[in-house]
Amino acid sequence: MLQGKGERMKEPEDEAFDELSRRQGDWGLQGSRKHQIIRYAENNARNEVIEEVAQNIEKCSLAFGKDSIQSFTVYIRNMKK
Repeated sequence: MLQGKGERMKEPEDEAFDELSRRQGDWGLQGSRKHQIIRYAENNARNEVIEEVAQNIEKCSLAFGKDSIQSFTVYIRNMKK
């Protein structure tokens, strides 16, 4: 339904959706597919960097023993999301 200068009068369904979005926070930012894709891409890029660091530490031949190097790489790989 139109009201006044082209404004639409809220239907009960619209009001219910608005109330639900208020209860759940910023509905548009947290639940949108676009933001899910962005977070997925960011996590993938982060995980690739973490894996590259772990691989380079494995190649490292400093004063650390093999067990220490493996412990470092496990710790680093556990940082992936």
